[in-house]
Amino acid sequence: MFVGHYGVSLAAKRVSPVLSLGLLFFAVQLLDVLFTIFVLAGVEKMRIVHHFTAYNPYDLYSMPYTHSLAGALVWSTLAAGIWARISGNRLSERERRLGAIVLGAAVFSHFVLDVPMHTPDLPLWPGPDSPKIGLGLWNHRLASILAELAALATGAAIYLRGYRARTRGARLGAVAFFGFLTLLAAATSFQPDPRTPRAFAVRALTLYVLLAVVAGLVDRGRVPEPPAG
Repeated sequence: MFVGHYGVSLAAKRVSPVLSLGLLFFAVQLLDVLFTIFVLAGVEKMRIVHHFTAYNPYDLYSMPYTHSLAGALVWSTLAAGIWARISGNRLSERERRLGAIVLGAAVFSHFVLDVPMHTPDLPLWPGPDSPKIGLGLWNHRLASILAELAALATGAAIYLRGYRARTRGARLGAVAFFGFLTLLAAATSFQPDPRTPRAFAVRALTLYVLLAVVAGLVDRGRVPEPPAG
């Protein structure tokens, strides 16, 4: 899953408003951000195999540190702990605790949503003896696209019900951003295959960062809806 992960970010913002949407966009892709960095460093491995699945050409045969169940739990815990530490005294104890839990859950949600999509390439723990899981929805292009769109639409609906635009420009900016995410979800599987794993890693890492930055800007243009009644 790619764009669908951002549905979790949007829903999580309603649960913990103190978290920036930009940070949440980065959090749900943290495992993939680390994977691209590890691919560039040669720590984790992938192959570009044309038509490997109906949805993408990625043979993700070695992801023990970022996409194992154990690895996802470690990175989630680290993210939550670091955020709780740096949030300091500017938040109440309840806000800090809730924010840490939501941020950690957002990071871990990446693994959860990957399980139905991936072929069996997600290890339970690092090591050659680990079983690997994945239900293989990527073998069905239309079903994969619909899953991406459903996850995104659900999160967007939750977020937009809780936040309204400050200005007309902010409203138009949000419409453009969500329109772009929808288009990206529909078009991702039709893009040309990257030539090399390195090319994939650079392209993906750049996109993760840019989308997080834009999400933060969109979020700054919105304010919480007043309570009903």
